[in-house]
Amino acid sequence: MINTHISDGVALTKFLFWMKKKRNFNLTEIDAEKKLENFRKKNIKFLYPSFNTIAGAGANGAIVHYRANKNSNKKINKKDIFLCDSGGQYKYGTTDVTRTICFSKPTSKIKNIFTRVLKGHIAVYNTNLNKINTGNLIDKRARFFLKRINLDYGHGTGHGVGYFLNVHEGPQSISKYNNVKILPGMILSNEPGYYEKKKFGIRIENLVYVKKDKNAIRFKNLTLAPIDTDLINFKMLNPDEKKYLSYYHKDIYVKLSKFLNFNEKKWLSNLI
Repeated sequence: MINTHISDGVALTKFLFWMKKKRNFNLTEIDAEKKLENFRKKNIKFLYPSFNTIAGAGANGAIVHYRANKNSNKKINKKDIFLCDSGGQYKYGTTDVTRTICFSKPTSKIKNIFTRVLKGHIAVYNTNLNKINTGNLIDKRARFFLKRINLDYGHGTGHGVGYFLNVHEGPQSISKYNNVKILPGMILSNEPGYYEKKKFGIRIENLVYVKKDKNAIRFKNLTLAPIDTDLINFKMLNPDEKKYLSYYHKDIYVKLSKFLNFNEKKWLSNLI
């Protein structure tokens, strides 16, 4: 299981670096989708995508289940927010991850909404599952910071994940309507978001594992992929949230750096 997410994390980190640092910006959504798959294909244990990649730029990112085709394929603009939801089937596991990135200085509105989504994402991760252990209660934690300014999203916050199944696997999920108890050994996604029709979409998704450590039951991140700090308003994060983000990026660096080139490592280290 860990090897799966290290392998996928390497591909994702290389892809995100490539996208963020690209100088000659002349690519489409399908170009980006193919590039990410090529990074995954460099691992001999990769078999094929675990579902159709969602690579949505600008307004297309606001379509929750978007799929680029010949008619919809958009050239990515430097001012666009780019949402990429993808996953891989490896011989030793299945992945599902979403990252939202920017290529130029985002507006304050975008940063503030992205930060609220991130705060919800962190709140889910930090849930004390000894006390709050059903999907409907955890879902409220994810939406709390958006709802404070009357925003919300129309999908569940997380779904169960199977190995070589349809990625979405029950009975566990993090949603308004699921009261199944979250138990040690379960794997779920943690993916709050926000979507403004015909403008932009934001989603941050990690897979998490439910781990029992002595008497404590907590989520543990499986996904190893940087979060775009250019989209964060750090003034909105409290010290614990800042600590979480720094620790998360440090964990990625420790586990992935030996597989990255000099420039990729330098970029990743600057996120810590």
